[in-house]
This record gives sequence, C-alpha cells and structure tokens, in this order.
Amino acid sequence: MDENRFDYHAGKNTLIVGGALSGASMNRTAFLANLIQDAIDNDYGNRISIIEMCPDKTTFKNIKLAAQLSEYIDNLDEFNYIKPETVHWPRIYANNPKDAVKLSVQNSRTLIECLDKYRKRPTKILFVNELNFYLHMGTMHWLMSAIDKSASFLGTCFRSKFPYTDFNTGISRRERRLIDKLTHKVDNVITL
Repeated sequence: MDENRFDYHAGKNTLIVGGALSGASMNRTAFLANLIQDAIDNDYGNRISIIEMCPDKTTFKNIKLAAQLSEYIDNLDEFNYIKPETVHWPRIYANNPKDAVKLSVQNSRTLIECLDKYRKRPTKILFVNELNFYLHMGTMHWLMSAIDKSASFLGTCFRSKFPYTDFNTGISRRERRLIDKLTHKVDNVITL
C-alpha cells in the first residue's frame, strides 16, 4: 500500500514530522492536504474533522515558516473545519520572556477550545495541522483525549531547532520533548 494514500493510514495514528523552514513546512502541510483530498475523493468527507493550528501569517521577513491547509484545499468549510480566530508565533513576536510565555499560554487556551469542540462532536477521522503551537504550553493528556476519539489521526509538526529565540523560557525544549513523546504514542511517524 502507498503511504501517499489515505487508506494506508486508515485505522492508525500517524504523525508527519518536518523541519521548521519553508521547504519542509510546505512539504508536510502539502502531504497532509493531499491525504485529506484523497480521503475526500474516496467518500470519507462526512467522517472528517480538521483542526488548523497554524497562524494566519505564515511568512516572516520574507521567509515562509509554515502553511495553512487552506493554501492547498479550497472547500474546507464543507467539512468539520475547526480553526481558531487567532494563533500567535511566540518565538517571533515576543520581545521578552514574559511575552513569549503569554502568547504561548494564549495559544494553548485557544487550541484547547478547538480540541474540546472536536471531542464534543468527534468524527472517525481527525486531521491536525501544526501541532507545535498547542504543544508550547498545552498538555499531552488533552491532545491524546482528542486523538483517542478518532479511529484515524493524522497530524503535522516540525521537529528542529527553530531559528528564533524563546528567551530561555523552555518553550522550545518542552515542544521537542512532547513531540518526541507523541512519536512513541502514534502508530506511524513520517519524516519529511
């Protein structure tokens, strides 16, 4: 079976891991978008939930850092598409440690609401783009309780040294530690 097809991942939990800079970011989001489109094309549409955790602004100083699924899929609003109003880039926009923690906490609260929304109305298939923004301050328990509601989970994240500082807040270390922990909890890890 082909890992580029949704059916390969059906009934499993899969984490798609890439680097933090433009090429790797687009690759993991494009890969996830292709799997979503394949699931839609194979009539899984009414069983799909998609949580977008990527900030709206995906470019900083002319460097593309991430991509939203809406850059690849036009009809997301036809599905259970859960997207928060605002997600921040703590390591880019913070001016000091206090700001970095504050933005990370705001993200985790906002994204917990998205996970709760899914947990209250789960579908068989859950796709999540850019888990990093939740993992800065969110708990693994809350994430796993949402993942466990699905029969198939596919999520993206980056696992590399981010090119901007976290002001020694521990956000980056925590994020890497939880991603490593998550790789041991899923069935498949795809590294791009």
